[in-house]
Amino acid sequence: MRDTYMDQFGSTWSDDGKRKFRREPITVRHNYHEHHAFSDVALAALIERHPRDMIDFCTMGDDATDHDSWRAGDPGALTGLELIEAVRKGRLWINLRHAMDRDPEYRPIYAAMLADMKKADPSFRPLVAEAGILISSPSAQVFLHSDVSETMLWHMRGVKRFRTYPPRQPYLNTDDVEAVLHHDKTEDIPFDPAWDKDAFTVDLHPGMAANWPLHGPHRIENQSGVNVSVPFEISTPQSRLQNSVLFANGILRRQFGYAPKETRTDGLGALLKQALSFAFKLKLRIFGEPARPMPKSERTFDIDPDAPDGLVNRQAA
Repeated sequence: MRDTYMDQFGSTWSDDGKRKFRREPITVRHNYHEHHAFSDVALAALIERHPRDMIDFCTMGDDATDHDSWRAGDPGALTGLELIEAVRKGRLWINLRHAMDRDPEYRPIYAAMLADMKKADPSFRPLVAEAGILISSPSAQVFLHSDVSETMLWHMRGVKRFRTYPPRQPYLNTDDVEAVLHHDKTEDIPFDPAWDKDAFTVDLHPGMAANWPLHGPHRIENQSGVNVSVPFEISTPQSRLQNSVLFANGILRRQFGYAPKETRTDGLGALLKQALSFAFKLKLRIFGEPARPMPKSERTFDIDPDAPDGLVNRQAA
């Protein structure tokens, strides 16, 4: 007999939302937050069985311009419930990478969400789609950054203030996207608080989801409660083409000292850049590239549910 439990879950898209999907910032409604998989007990069990090397435990400061305050920590031997309690009391951010698309209990929800996006826009044809689960403290924030994938954020618990800015100067410099594609830097980009007047701003409550254009700079400030969200990172023919052009610009800049300005994805120039990107990446696959440590990967604190901020800082060596 077919399992009909998932049939009660889905999302509601307005005609305007369907039209603007992936082109302009939008929000949609859903009821996936009512699924038992997002309860404390279910999430604690997931934390305990998910591969530990696929979970990030981080904290950050109060200043929205201080990207350097973002740092990694160690969960030690704490149970899933103890870690969630530390999140509730402290200033922590837990990222369970690939939890939605790899864990058998969460994959049906992942599949339903992906089907919703395809139904909303028949031209949406993901080549690769991965989704994790973010669990963060009531006072946590995520600094301004730009993703190289198309993104949709499904919100389940708590309240978070989401802001996204136009993917152009002064909010975004495509040189920064090039650097991310070449693994020269993280997704973080400089932030000026004055830009908030130009932001698309919305408070995401349980049962809401947000989508915005490729490379759109965005940041998040939690407002209340333990926040639980599902971020989808999606590669499409359109994003792959745009990133290929930007990657080629990075090759021309780094290997040949040329400073390209064109980022168009049509015409002969774009075709040549696609070929250059393909050839360069093929070379890296064949010959490899030097191993580089992940930025901000050094663990500088230990999570402690009994500590005032949910963590104890390690002494510098």
